[in-house]
Amino acid sequence: MVYGVGYTGHFRVSHKRASTRKERDEFRGSKYVQSDLNGIFVQVKDDLKQGLHVLFSGTPCQTSGLYSYLSLFRISMDKLCIVDIICHGVPAPNIWRDYLAYIEQKQKMEAVAVNFRDKSTSGWASHQETFIFKEGVVSTGTYARIFCQSIMFRHSCGICHFANLQRPSDITIGDFWGWERVDPHFNADNKGVSLVLVNTRKGRLFFDETKTWIDYIETDTQHCIQLNLQSPTTIHPQRDAFERDYANHGFVYIGRKYGDMGWKYKANLYLLAFRKWTKSMIDK
Repeated sequence: MVYGVGYTGHFRVSHKRASTRKERDEFRGSKYVQSDLNGIFVQVKDDLKQGLHVLFSGTPCQTSGLYSYLSLFRISMDKLCIVDIICHGVPAPNIWRDYLAYIEQKQKMEAVAVNFRDKSTSGWASHQETFIFKEGVVSTGTYARIFCQSIMFRHSCGICHFANLQRPSDITIGDFWGWERVDPHFNADNKGVSLVLVNTRKGRLFFDETKTWIDYIETDTQHCIQLNLQSPTTIHPQRDAFERDYANHGFVYIGRKYGDMGWKYKANLYLLAFRKWTKSMIDK
């Protein structure tokens, strides 16, 4: 059994259980929302009690929570492989819900598919959200822009105990930023390179069973160290003001004030472009 993050209902981000390849494939792709774990730990416990092999993936705090839960019930974890992700922080699900509703209201129809990080146009470094409708596709970066400001994360993300190399999992995965220092040709298709940190003996055995199916390069920690493998994300100083604004005025207000939905953001883009053009003229 494989546990990962997919969707329930109308694109509500939730942990789910997969027993087939098709069900498992839903877990691919980033979901920048705190997932709903309701009932999942109990299912994992029941699977292990039945002697099934289980792989569970989630944020470090989720995987640590699972480990503590199973330890409390003295469940054998010999057949459990735990995978955590390099996490920057998680926003509350209501913001994603309201953003989706805003996009659908503008289009006057419901989305049939969503993609938090569409690589099809600008490659893996791009953070564009794509909403697929029956009559077209809408791409925008509003949610990603707010996310990258670290202004809508949980307060606990700013004091995360797992933002280091002492991971509560057998394997850690994430984006390999800095891959070009190891091999400048490895990402020729611009679809990205994954970082895999093997943390335990069980993780090593698991990776050894799968490495014949993937292209990989071994390196050392100094070439792949990232901010959130050293310290927690610094929460934006206006985090409390953001929460008040959202509670009092809703998503459209914060999208304009903190995102790229308002005229102020567009005016700043034009101003920056004008300054850049002016500087180039002066240099010439």
